[in-house]
Parts: sequence; structure tokens; C-alpha cells
Amino acid sequence: MCRYRRRIILSVFSLTLLSIPLGGLPQKKVLILHSYNIGYVWTDLIAMGMRSVFQEHTRDIEVYEEYCDTKRYPPDFVFPHIRQLLYSKYRDNPPDLVLTSDDNALDFAMGLRPAIFPQAPIVFCGVNYYHPYRLRGEKNITGIAENFNIPRTLDLILTLHPNLSYIAVVSDSTETGRYNTARLMQVIYEYENRVEFRFFLERTKEELEKELRALPPNGAVLNLSFWRDRSGRVLTYRESLSFLAETAPCPIYTLWDFMVNYGTVGGYVADGKMQGKLAAELSLRILSGEPADSIPVVTESPNSYYFDYRALERWGIPLDALPDGSIVLNRPKESVYRFVLYFWIALLVAGGLAFLAVIFFLQRSQLQRMLKEREILIKEIHHRVKNNLQVVSSLLNLQKDTMFDLRDASYLENCRTRIQSMALIHENLYHSTHMDRIQIEPYCRELFSQLEQAYNLRERRIQLESKIENIQLRLNESIPFGLLLVELVSNAIKHGVSKEGGEIYVHCGLVKGEDRDWLSLEVKDTGKGFPEGFNPKEAESLGLQLIHSLVDQLNGRIEWRNEGGLRTIVQFPLPV
Repeated sequence: MCRYRRRIILSVFSLTLLSIPLGGLPQKKVLILHSYNIGYVWTDLIAMGMRSVFQEHTRDIEVYEEYCDTKRYPPDFVFPHIRQLLYSKYRDNPPDLVLTSDDNALDFAMGLRPAIFPQAPIVFCGVNYYHPYRLRGEKNITGIAENFNIPRTLDLILTLHPNLSYIAVVSDSTETGRYNTARLMQVIYEYENRVEFRFFLERTKEELEKELRALPPNGAVLNLSFWRDRSGRVLTYRESLSFLAETAPCPIYTLWDFMVNYGTVGGYVADGKMQGKLAAELSLRILSGEPADSIPVVTESPNSYYFDYRALERWGIPLDALPDGSIVLNRPKESVYRFVLYFWIALLVAGGLAFLAVIFFLQRSQLQRMLKEREILIKEIHHRVKNNLQVVSSLLNLQKDTMFDLRDASYLENCRTRIQSMALIHENLYHSTHMDRIQIEPYCRELFSQLEQAYNLRERRIQLESKIENIQLRLNESIPFGLLLVELVSNAIKHGVSKEGGEIYVHCGLVKGEDRDWLSLEVKDTGKGFPEGFNPKEAESLGLQLIHSLVDQLNGRIEWRNEGGLRTIVQFPLPV
């Protein structure tokens, strides 16, 4: 349910964001204050989420980022120096909005506000212990609360380890560590009759190592925070997590996504990147004129079940024991090339079936029986070829969902749309009264519907219009024609229209020639067209190379024109 709730929250923000008209406004200045430092992974994830939103508005928004470094140094030590620095930098150049991450930066920003940016609204995220009284007396402020759910993680631990005898709680002396310990104490009474709690609070590294090694193995560790020990020693992200994993004789759980690594099993965790993204989207709404006080604080923190595959294996926790919708990190990936191999195997099998069918057909003695069996057999072949291609398409779609690199996911989506275009041809042949040719008008209509779904054209405000004459194509021309149409329309969607949307027009019809008819295919978009001096025949793009190869296969010709966008005209001869 958490995963679906999170998607609903994102959809609401995204739909709202589409209506924000930033383009006509003067450039705005946004000051981002981070409580911690570069390299602290939670802060890096929040910053990544913020940048993923602001990078779409670089012409309208100038972003300044400052790091307070209070994870490694006490706030009382660093804030006086940072206050003087910020006063010097922004007193005469105040920001239009201040965006903060985590508690220290929010408190610091509210204290700086009267002297440096009294008119600027404040948007916060990653704030623990949020309550409306915390903003008492403050105006023009809103944000995202970091309401991690301790009971959900405790329930998870007890479910995955039914014979658990204790939970060891680790926390440090930082402000965050003390906040987190206090949050645990508010709910611990509900579990004291089910499991023993052992507390290791504000220890030195040496003391904690000794106590953890003495623990029996039939327990679990809940890591609330261990970044600075009692002696003041600061541990890096990797040092802290690796130290606990190597020292504790039992599984380790946490409440934050960035800590699911280096031996930590997982938990029901707060998502740092989503915190930053939602806070940046709130900022865009405010910069576009919506009062900050009219936007309620988002108290439903975007949390999910996160797990590390290697830690699950180490402690013998099966994947089917995890809650539905769990995200498993570091899972071994199957090679993309294996799925490409499946594609070619399917084609070879389909070709082999077709060859055997033809041999079988030629050996029939009775003409009437031969014609009847031929029709049934070819229909079955087209049906099986279509099914095989659909299986390959489904495999590619499943693999695409596991990709972290957007380029790999885009590559698989391109492969999938090409396979779908071929499967659709065999589907039309299966339902056609003629076994060797298809009507292109219903084929194109169905293909455009699939492209609209694959590329989310409605959400991206891309309008696809077409005028297709109902021409028949034989199998030899229909497959390269379908692939060519997919490539031209896909290129127009990905490169021919802007991020704000646009129009794509497709026309297909007959052109009379001196000795035969030609089929003319035209695809036009409302984008910027090719850059000046660009030669598509010399381009190294796989898509453009494939287009020229398909045109040659059809014995056709292609013309590229920059006419209020890119207009592509392909013509190829039809059999006499």
C-alpha cells in the first residue's frame, strides 16, 4: 500500500507542476541550506532529488547550495561562522526562496530570516519530530516531514525472525541520534512484552565493539544513528555501516534508505531522494505565485520497504518472505544480451516453423485439401510467431523495470516497440482473409495506440495525428514498413518535440508513377528540426542507421526537410 500511496502523492505533485507557468517570469534565486555535508549519503540523495526537478528550469531559476556540516561538527561551533558567511553573501542579494534539508538547517534558516531574507518563503524537508507548534509564529513556510515509521520496522523484524530474543538499539550523541531514540521510546511499550530491548547509546567505538561482540546470535540490531561516537570521533558512511555489520553477530535493520548497504538488511525506510524531489516541486509552486501558507505540510512521508540482497543471503532470509512491493537492492542482474538472444532464437524458431509448414504444404496431393490445410496452417504460424514475439516483448519489459540506468531502460523500450510492430503485423495477418498481405490503415491505428501508451504521449502533451489511406501491403514490405514507421515516429517523440509537448503528423498514401505506384510515408513534427549542417546519412545514431537500412531494403528513397520542424518523406515502389 505504501508504494501505491507514494505513487499517488507523486502523481498529484506532477500534475500540479504541469500547470506552473515559470517561463514568463524573471529569473528566481533559490538558496538550498543542507544540515550536513557533501558525501553524507542522506544529504546527497536529497540534493539529487532537488536537482532532478530544478534542472528542468535552469533558465528560470538560479540555485545556490550551502552545506552546514553539522553531522561532523556541533551546530554551536559551525553556525556562528556560517551565519557571517551567509550574511556577507546574501544580505544584498537575498534569495527568492530558501529550501532546507533536515532539522538543523530549518532552525538555522528561521533564525537567519529576519536579518538576511525576511521576505523569502521557506520550504523544508527531512525534518524529524515535526509538529505544527514548531512553526508557531512563522509565516510563509511549508515543507515535507520525515515521519519514519518505527513500528513498521519493528513488526518487520519480528515477522522475519519469529524466534528473536532481543533487539539491540544503537544510537549516538548527535542531535539526530537523540531525536531518533526519543521517537523509539514513544512506541517501545507496545513491544516490551514481545521482545527484550537492549540499549547501546552514546558509546565510544571501542565500547560499542566490545558490547556488540558479546551479544548472542539470536537477536537483531536496530541502527538509529552512529556517525559520531562519545569521544567526538566522526565515522564516514561506509566506516559506520561496515563496522556494525562486521561486529554484530546478528542482522542489522534501519529506518533510512541510504543506510541499506554494506551489510545492513533493510527496513521500512524513509526515501531521501523523494524527500528532496517533493520539496523542490513545492518550491516551484510557490515561485509561480502560490502562497506558501496555503500549502499544507506533507506529513505522509514517502517510505518504502528496502532490502539489500547480499545481506538477505548472508542471514538466510528468502525473498518470498519480504512484504509485497519491497525494493531489493544489489540483486544480481541478468544480462541484457540474454534477452536479445531470446529475441533471435524466437525469430529462428518462427522461421523454422514457417519453413517446415511450406514443405508440408508442398507435399499434399489433393488440391482442395491442400488449400484448406494451407490456410489453417499459415494462420497458426502467424499466431505462434505473434505469441513468440509477445513473449520476447514481455521479457524485455520485465528487464526494463529492473534497470537503474535510464539509457539501458530506453534501449530496451526501443527494442520492445520494434518487436511489437512485427508482432502486430502477424496479428493482422492472422485475422486477415488474405494470408499474404495486410491493410495498413487498421495496422497503423493499432500501432499508434501502442506508441501512445509506451511513451505516455497524453501526459507529455504530445498530439499524434494521422491520415492513412487503406492500402494493402504484402508481407515482404509490411515488416520493414512497420519498423520504419516505428523508428520515424519514435524519433519524433524523443527528439522532435520539446519537453512542453508538441504535435506529430503522419500521412501515408499512394503516389502515381510512370510505370508503377509508389507508397509515400510522411512524418512531420513541430520541433526544431536538424541542426544546421547536420547530415543524417553520416550520423552514428543506431536509429538513423536503421532507418536508412530499412529504406534501402524497400528499394525506396528518403528526404529530410527542416520546415517548421523536421519533415521526413519516404517513398518506395509497390509491386506491379
